[in-house]
Order: sequence, then C-alpha cells, then structure tokens
Amino acid sequence: MTSSIVAGPPEVDIDYPEGPQVPEGDLQLRRRVELLVALRHWYARRGDVHGAWVCCDINIYYKQGDPRVVVAPDVAVALGVDVAAVENKTTYKVWEAGAAPCFALEIASPNTVGTDLHVKPAKYAELGVQEYWRLDPTGGELLDPPLQGERRLSGRWAPIEVEPDGDGLRGRSDVLGLDLCWRPPKLRLWDLAAGAWLLDNDDQIARADAAEAELAELRGRLGRTL
Repeated sequence: MTSSIVAGPPEVDIDYPEGPQVPEGDLQLRRRVELLVALRHWYARRGDVHGAWVCCDINIYYKQGDPRVVVAPDVAVALGVDVAAVENKTTYKVWEAGAAPCFALEIASPNTVGTDLHVKPAKYAELGVQEYWRLDPTGGELLDPPLQGERRLSGRWAPIEVEPDGDGLRGRSDVLGLDLCWRPPKLRLWDLAAGAWLLDNDDQIARADAAEAELAELRGRLGRTL
C-alpha cells in the first residue's frame, strides 16, 4: 500500500511544523533511544540495504499541500529513501524522501496509549506502513500483552503472533528480518540472519570501555617490559 500524495500549488509557501509536543517520561525516552541507536548502527553496517532511514519522534507528512495530514511515530523505518533529502531535517516529508515508512513502533505512555490503540492504526494504514508495533515499557500497566504487533494483510491489520520467551516476549518482524524481544526493561532486537543481538547504546559503550581497558592493560605490560 502506498501513501497518497497530493501536490499543493507551487506558489504557496506551506508550513510543515516540527513536532510532536507530547510530554513523556524518561522510561519512554530511554527505550526510544535504544531502538534508534540499534537500528541505525545495524543498517549503517549492512552493504545489502540502500536508502534505509530510521527516524524517531518526528512529524511525518504524507499529503503534500496539507500539513494537517501528519503522524509522529516513536520509531519508524523507511527503505528506498533519498537519504540526502531527510538527513538533519526536522520533519519527514514522504514526497521528498521518496518512500513512506514500512515499519512503525509506538512506546506507550499514559498520555499516548489511547491514541496508539485507536487513532494511529488508521493513520499508519493510510501512510502505507506494513507493520505496526506497540510496546508498554512498564511491562503491562498500559497494554496487555506489553508487546503487540500487527501487519497489513488484504487491507486489514492482522495480529502478529507474540509468544512467551523466558521472562519476556518475542515476535517476528518480517519487514525488518528481526525478532522483537521484550526483555524487561528493554526491547531487544535479534538479527535472524546473523544470529546475534543488535547493539544498542549500552552495548556500544560497554564495548568501548572494554577496548579502552584492554588498551590500558597492554600499555601497562609494555611499560613494565621496558
């Protein structure tokens, strides 16, 4: 399904505001950043995917000439994007990017869970999203189960199977080729092809610290032998 793009009059300067302006807590922010870092790092290291773009908490406009037609996912992935048209921009305009997101994920908060459940599905269907996921970072206070996914089949949203997995939950994203794994307090991403976790910001910091400690130890050994 593709998004509907309607061109506005070229002589009219239309404002597409930044956003959204929904106050949320540190719990939602941390889960959002973890996923953004993990996905961007993963795509940056892949040579078989071109024009991949991961955005976070940004207004996506998908009907040119009408800034009222907008949605702001917590995390979204688009493929086949003109990266130069979206990099360092404060909004995402589908007609400039060249592709709509294929994947969207919302991280529930008390302020947004109702919209996530009852408003966003129709918007994402209109936008052309193929998979829509929801995460309750509290572990069940807002959503039951705390990890939920849906994919578009025959013009409708169909549930994605999410199964118990240890102390958490696991569901498969066919669009990304990843398993989404709720490992409280994090949502981890498992690369099916590589058989490995995607590295989030905590993993990358730990690796950098380990490499720095190893280098310091090596320098110490060299110093003792001189």
